[in-house]
Amino acid sequence: MVEYPKSIPLRSDPTGRQVITILSTSQIKQYHQQGYLLASGLISEEISEKAETVLWSLLEMRSDQPESWKTVPPHARVQTYRNLIDVTTTEPDLLACCTDEFMQSMAQLLEDPEAIAHRPNGIDTINVFPTNEWSMGKAHIDGIELGGKKHRKTFPGPLRMVVLTFLSDIETQGGGTMVWPRSHRLIRSLAESDGKKYEYLQDLHNGLHVLELEQPIELQPKRGDVLFFQHLFAHAGTTNVTSKPRFAFRYLCTCPACDKWKHSADWNLWTP
Repeated sequence: MVEYPKSIPLRSDPTGRQVITILSTSQIKQYHQQGYLLASGLISEEISEKAETVLWSLLEMRSDQPESWKTVPPHARVQTYRNLIDVTTTEPDLLACCTDEFMQSMAQLLEDPEAIAHRPNGIDTINVFPTNEWSMGKAHIDGIELGGKKHRKTFPGPLRMVVLTFLSDIETQGGGTMVWPRSHRLIRSLAESDGKKYEYLQDLHNGLHVLELEQPIELQPKRGDVLFFQHLFAHAGTTNVTSKPRFAFRYLCTCPACDKWKHSADWNLWTP
């Protein structure tokens, strides 16, 4: 049983269980019906601004010197097709974005009060730098293995929720995430229509082309916003044709519970 600090807003549900109430009823409804929620106000301006400043330092670049963006530090990884520069860190000023309000909101969306105790301990930044031509990737679901391997089963899957935190204001065609509203329901229905055929996430991912998904939405978050989306939710990355980088990150974890979603030899992606 989790004992909540007095500062956490709580109410009792019809069964008498205490429920966290950071997010509004409409926000929770959107998450369950649409499959995603872009939330503001969970990270203070002071914390997000400091995190952005520290990230520039980790990248060994200056925000006011675009020429410095062309030199990639040796500890970074690069995806050339999106001009993406990725660094892994345990920098405290970035982990500070994992605020109590963020953790409470995550637990509220999962309807799992115990999840509030499962904090990440690492950061994987995903930074999309400016390029000349805008494009978007194909709709995909998270959790599949690279190289066509088939180890991760569709149900229950390696994750319940994916979280992406933004450290810059994002304009149109500025590297924002594309999302397909209500896609999680269609994809789940497809998976359940043939449990043997779609037993593994890789096979389900390869079958997405048969679905008639809604038109995607290009999200335009602000610094400090957090994107939550569900297992089997379709989304895609985009390139950035604006004049400034798009900074974002995902949490990492080394605990045994997160081992089901490996990120590298040393890290797992955090799976709340």
